Parts: sequence; C-alpha cells; structure tokens
Amino acid sequence: MKKIFAVLMVLLLSAGFVFADEAADDYDDGFVYENNGKGDQYLKIGIMPFFPLNFGDQLKVGGGAEIGYYRFVSESIAMGGEITVTFNPTLAKNALTLIPITFNVMYQPVFGKIEVPLTLGVGTYFATAQNASYFPGLSLVGEAGVFYRFSEMWSFGAEGKFVCTPQWVKNSEYNKTGLFAGLTICARYHF
Repeated sequence: MKKIFAVLMVLLLSAGFVFADEAADDYDDGFVYENNGKGDQYLKIGIMPFFPLNFGDQLKVGGGAEIGYYRFVSESIAMGGEITVTFNPTLAKNALTLIPITFNVMYQPVFGKIEVPLTLGVGTYFATAQNASYFPGLSLVGEAGVFYRFSEMWSFGAEGKFVCTPQWVKNSEYNKTGLFAGLTICARYHF
C-alpha cells in the first residue's frame, strides 16, 4: 500500500509540471533584444587588398591591415578610431607605406542580423617611400560595409574603404593627393 501511495504522489506532482510548462510559454516580460545599444563597444580587425586610384602605373596593388575600436552613443551611431597599415609596391620595386590614424563616426542601420555600417573619418597619416617620409598629413576616410551578426559577441563581413591623403609641401608645385580604395574582410568582437 505504501508503494502505491508513493507512486500516486509522484504522478500527481509530475502532472503539475506538465501544465506549468505551458503557462511559462505564454509569459512575456516585454524585453526586446537589440543588436546594439548606448554604451556597447566593439573591436574590429581586418585585412584588405589596397588599390592606388590616381598614380597611373607608378604604384601597384598592395595590401593592408586595420584595427579599430568603436563605442555606441545611441542604438545606431558609434564613435571610434582606426589605425590602418598599408603598402603598395612601386614601379622601381620599392614600397609606399601609408599609415592613416583616424577618428570616425559611424551610422549603422540594422536589418535583423544584417548590419550596414556607414563610416566617415578624419585624421592624420604617416607615409614613407624610398628614403623619404611625410608626417603629419591629413587623412580622410569613407567606408560602407555589410556584416552578419553571427552571435551576440561576433559579427563578420566586408567593407569598401576609400582613403584620401593630400600632401602639401612648401613648394606647391609638388603637392599631391593620393586616392586609394580597399576591400576589407573584417571580424568584429562586440562587448
């Protein structure tokens, strides 16, 4: 008799758990998950081919890498900075090395798990070619990209990058403006 009573008690208590599960599914606490919010941050790393746009055959396609940090000031606007290191081989088998350091403002609309960052930046750059160097120079950067939010902490994607580097010297007939483009493959770590 004691065994039958114990089995009936276990079944009675188990039946309550079955019905409680259905009630829990109907609970809505009003929380809506947003990909980004004010105060969210991320680190970005990327590699790219780097194309000279206005050098004729004097420069060849090179490469580069970048690292950046951004902090959201609202759900869709972030501020941060990037350091990019690039190189382009020259006609004489040397290399033009360009290192822009920029402060950037980014607007990023979100469509589900797809994020579309649009970025404008201004800063300085350091350039070397052969035995000459140039610093400081004005660096203007524009970027547009598409990222897939893989998880809460990671997103992966690509960005098109445009870099303008005017070079002003004392003798104005030697002033030049370098125009470059890059296609960056990036990973972003969100925290």
